[in-house]
Amino acid sequence: MNPRPVPVLPSGGRRVAFVGKGGAGKSTMLAYLLAYWKSYGVPCVGIDTDVPGEKEHGTLYVHASAVDLGAPVYPAPAVPQIRQEAQRLCPEKGVCVLDTGAWERKDNGPHLAVMSAVEKVILCLQPTPNEVERATSVLGYIHQLENTGAPAPELHVMMTMVGRSVAADQLEDKLTAAGYPVLRSRFKYSSAMNGPAHVFKQPVKVKSGSEMDEIAREVLDVVAR
Repeated sequence: MNPRPVPVLPSGGRRVAFVGKGGAGKSTMLAYLLAYWKSYGVPCVGIDTDVPGEKEHGTLYVHASAVDLGAPVYPAPAVPQIRQEAQRLCPEKGVCVLDTGAWERKDNGPHLAVMSAVEKVILCLQPTPNEVERATSVLGYIHQLENTGAPAPELHVMMTMVGRSVAADQLEDKLTAAGYPVLRSRFKYSSAMNGPAHVFKQPVKVKSGSEMDEIAREVLDVVAR
């Protein structure tokens, strides 16, 4: 079976942020997405807005510095420059992805600047009650932007680090009933030595027809719309 065609992105490209708690798999998944999108012939870049320490950089940037993901990843710009840099680096008919650290709703932090810099937001959500509670801050901020008439990014939810599918199914039903679009694909938890948990600083192997291929294609479809 031939894979579905790669969507055509707008001439100015698309900017998309991945947000959620720390440990939700954002950086790991983005390493895969960049490698897969590049294999489809889609121009793409990453910006890692997570700077956990003075002499440290975010996980995605460190990963891309260690091995070739097929697409460049840039370290965090100053918070006031995030929007400008995302626009400048976004490739024509391509994708600029912004990775983030653990979600914090602070006026002087990077997350609100990131939200204003993108057209799409993927909320990476682990299907546990406490993480759903934390996610209300993300949802609330988007609603706040919408209610004040400010430009608000389009939100999509993706289940990540999924173990028990029953919990994920129940949460998906609740989110869908509340009107939130949820991706069909799920980024599954795996502690296997060849699984996502051990890909850090290792080359990403692109495999047609794999679960990650399906995730990459669905996310790209969402971003392109």
